[in-house]
Order: sequence, then structure tokens, then C-alpha cells
Amino acid sequence: MTAFTRSKLPEIPGNLKAKWPGQTLDEGFTPFPKRLIRCLGQLFVGESAVNELRIILAIVDYARPNVSRPPSLEYLAFTAGLSPEEFKAGLKVMQERQWIKVTGTEEAVSVQIDGLTKEIEKLTAEVEEEIPEFPF
Repeated sequence: MTAFTRSKLPEIPGNLKAKWPGQTLDEGFTPFPKRLIRCLGQLFVGESAVNELRIILAIVDYARPNVSRPPSLEYLAFTAGLSPEEFKAGLKVMQERQWIKVTGTEEAVSVQIDGLTKEIEKLTAEVEEEIPEFPF
């Protein structure tokens, strides 16, 4: 098993410190779409829901334009705080749901999340609805 380390950011921007005080962001941060917040409970359900979300966030965390090489499955599992076996099991479940497409090898894995993003867009499609007024 490879010994990975968690690197620390030298400086956290002020607007992020206001959202997440303390040392929460010192290892970095991953964007979390507001549309996903709205449909999170519809997508991630059951006993494995949190692990599945951790897997998706680890995949998204590694994604960037012009990445020099794909991550290993072991590294993504490390980022998610899961064992490689737990990570693989979660990938399999999400592949069966057609949320993700996994290619490559365990040493250089590529995961596309297009199916998940389409499901998020479907569940959060804009519909005309009246917003109730609050008494404050």
C-alpha cells in the first residue's frame, strides 16, 4: 500500500474562511453545486449513501483541466477516506445506476460523472412554482 500524505494549503482566501472557519480548509476544498444540495436526499440514500458521496467528491476533487496523469484508485480512495475495496464497491454501484463511467486501470483510473450530472439537472429542472411568503 502506498503511503500518501495530506498536503496543507499555505493560505486560505478570506471569503472561504468566512464559510468554513478554523482549520477545516487547510487540506483544500471541493466545489459543491447548489443543485446537488437541493437533490442530495433523492440521489444518495441508504446505508452506502455517505460513502457514495465521498467517492464522487474525491473524483471531482482530482478533476482539473489539463491533468498530467489520471489518479490511481488507491489515491482516490485515500482522498475519500475509504479503503480501496470500499471505493471499488461504491464505483460498481454507481456504474450500475449509470451515474459514472470508469475506464483505465487501478493505477490510472478515469471516472466520468456525466450520468450523475444529468440526473442532478433533471431533478432540479426549473419549474414554475409560487414561493410562499414568510411572516418575518
